[in-house]
Amino acid sequence: MRTLSIANGELWLHAEGSASRQIESPFAKELIERAAQSRRNTGWKHAPREEQSGVIPSNSLWGRRSGADAGPMQVRFLHACRAADDDSLYYVLSVGDTTGVFRRHLAEDREVRLFHRAGWACEGFTFNAEDRRLFIASRNADGTAHVEVYDEDGNRTGAITDGDCVDASPSLVPGRGKTVVYQSSGVARHAQGGHLVAIGHACVNLLDYGSGRLETLLDDRHHDFVGPRMDAQGRLFAIRRPADKPVHQRAGTALSDTLLMPFRLLKAVFGYLNFFSMVYGKEPLRSSGGPRTPELDQDLGQLWLHGRMIELSKVQADPQHGGFLVPRSWELVRIDRPGDNPEVLARHVAGFDVDRRGNVVWTNGYDIFTLIDGARCGVARQQQVASVAVL
Repeated sequence: MRTLSIANGELWLHAEGSASRQIESPFAKELIERAAQSRRNTGWKHAPREEQSGVIPSNSLWGRRSGADAGPMQVRFLHACRAADDDSLYYVLSVGDTTGVFRRHLAEDREVRLFHRAGWACEGFTFNAEDRRLFIASRNADGTAHVEVYDEDGNRTGAITDGDCVDASPSLVPGRGKTVVYQSSGVARHAQGGHLVAIGHACVNLLDYGSGRLETLLDDRHHDFVGPRMDAQGRLFAIRRPADKPVHQRAGTALSDTLLMPFRLLKAVFGYLNFFSMVYGKEPLRSSGGPRTPELDQDLGQLWLHGRMIELSKVQADPQHGGFLVPRSWELVRIDRPGDNPEVLARHVAGFDVDRRGNVVWTNGYDIFTLIDGARCGVARQQQVASVAVL
C-alpha cells in the first residue's frame, strides 16, 4: 500500500520497500524566489532611516520584523488525494496568503496548477475518477462551507450542498456512482447581528448528488464524527470525539479556572518581571536547568485539525494527549451496518484513510500505521502528521 502524509506542512510519499520521498511544488518555489527577488530589489525602500533609540527596540517590543529580517513565505500542504491512476495525485497547497489546487504526475515529475486564490480556505476534497470531477469543500465569507464540484481542469461547475452549515471532508462511496459521504455541522448566529457565534456537533451525511437524495448516517449530539470514509462493502469509518459543550454547560471548566486563577496570576507576574530582567540585566530570573536557548523559547504554534485548534506546546504535558498529537478520546470507529454499535479500531487518531477493500492507514500525529486484515504495521515516523491518504 502506497500512502501520502502531510507532516509539518510537507507532503511525503511512502511505499513499502523504499525510502520515503518528499514531494515539493515548483509553483511554491517560483513564488518564493519571486518574493525574495522583490525584497532584494525594493529592500532599500523599507530599510530603517536611523538607528533605533531607546532601551527596548520597537521591533522587539511590538513583535515587528524589519524588511531585511522578514522570513520567506510559508509553504504548507493542506490536503492530498489520489487522482485518476496510481501515478498521479491532487493536492491543496498554501503559499503565503494564496491557496491553490494542483495535480501532480509522479513519473513525469510534472505539476499542473488548476487554480489558486487569495484568502481561500479548503475544508477537504476528493476526486471521482469515473466522471473526472473534483469535490471540494470551500469555506464561504459568512462562515459556512459547502461541497462544490470542479472538472479535472479546475473549472467550477456548481455546488451539491447548501444551507447554514459547515460541510467538510467529502469522500466517494466505492461502487455507488455519484454518491459521497461528508461531515456536516449546523451553525448558530446572533439574533440581531446575524454573525456566526457557534458551530454544532458534526454528523455524517450520505448524498446521492445524481438524484438529490440525502441521508444522515451518524448523528449524536454528544460526539463529533469527522473525516468519514466508506469501503466497497458499505462499512462506514470515522473519527469519533466528544463534541464541544456550550459555554453555559461547562461548569467543571469554570470551577477549575477559578481554582487555578491564583497560580496563573503568579505565572503572569513572574513572566512580566522575567521580561524586564532579560531587557535590563540580560539574564533571566529562572537560572535552573542551564542557559536558555532559542530552541527552548520558540513558539511551537498551533495546528488546526478537523475544526479544532491543537496547542502544540501543550501536547507533551497534557495527560489526555499522552504524548500524542490528539487526545485518547479521538477514536477511529467502524460501523458495519446501519444501527450497529461503532467498533473502536484505534485511539489518538489524528487522521486516516481507507481503500476500497477496507484497509486502513491512520496516524496518531507522530506515527503512521496500516491496518490490513486486522494486522497493524508501522509505515513511518514523522513530526506533526496532520493527515494521511491512500494513493
